[in-house]
Amino acid sequence: MGLSRRLVLVSAAIQAFSPAFAAADPYPPPANAGSDLQHARERARRSGKLLMVVFGGNWCPDCRALHDRIHESPVREYVEARFEIVNVNIGDMDANLGIAKDLGVNLKKGVPAAAFFAPDGKPVGFTNHGELEPARQYSAQQVLTFLRRVAEQRRIEKPR
Repeated sequence: MGLSRRLVLVSAAIQAFSPAFAAADPYPPPANAGSDLQHARERARRSGKLLMVVFGGNWCPDCRALHDRIHESPVREYVEARFEIVNVNIGDMDANLGIAKDLGVNLKKGVPAAAFFAPDGKPVGFTNHGELEPARQYSAQQVLTFLRRVAEQRRIEKPR
């Protein structure tokens, strides 16, 4: 097979698989955070749902685990009915730290960390004590119970 044909095939393969690789990263580029957050606030206000702002990074196994649990059934269905979620990429702990601070989120206990807001924008609670940091240890049921407490009781407690 000629070199040019191989290059065409490689290029086609990259294009075919690039959406799959992009979808594998739950945290969008750090530069998108401001507009992503604004859009999520607007969706929450319009829908009457709680806003969950999750700070983390694609390099973080616990961040990826939380993202995966949120997208497992029955968590996914519960979240879709009650939450608007936006992921904010903190880069290598060097991006969007000002947004975290402005929202009241302390990242010193690790990531993922989250802030929850009512549809009118008033704070509901924060995971400033590392409640979500060991997300790899949590089952989907534990994440669901955690999110139920937030949505129904406005309480932030470490998943059990």
